Amino acid sequence: MAGQWGKNPWGVYKFPGKMEVEKYVYTPGLHGLEMAKALKEGRIVGTKCGETVYVPPTTLCPDFGEGKVVEVSGPWYVDAYTVIRESLEGEKLEEPVVIALLVPEDAEGGLIHYVKAEPEEVFIGMMVEPVFRPAEERKGTITDIMYFRPVPEGA
Repeated sequence: MAGQWGKNPWGVYKFPGKMEVEKYVYTPGLHGLEMAKALKEGRIVGTKCGETVYVPPTTLCPDFGEGKVVEVSGPWYVDAYTVIRESLEGEKLEEPVVIALLVPEDAEGGLIHYVKAEPEEVFIGMMVEPVFRPAEERKGTITDIMYFRPVPEGA
């Protein structure tokens, strides 16, 4: 299997060609639809199962109970992150890009998204907040959140 795909010594695979992500059709289910509606309104929601809220919203609760869609207000924290300095083609980017796993204090799970900050300023546990596109530009997708930004100290 590694032959044509070019497995490197670290166990990472690189697939040839370009993934046309925007051409895929994703069926979100009922709770995913609620997430899309909330994003269009500038909010983030999760599924409350018992006393636990899961984000992104799940269709089924782990205990097979009925979940309720609720707003997730945060605060949000950087749980893990990476700094991307090169394109998939190996070309240096004009500016590095920070992508992080962002977890809300009031829920389980999290979102992977951009963090707009200097790479050397980002740290695990950093408090961030979502920045939404202007209302007239929102489409009900995760890209309605342009990025997360650091919350100023004392805010």
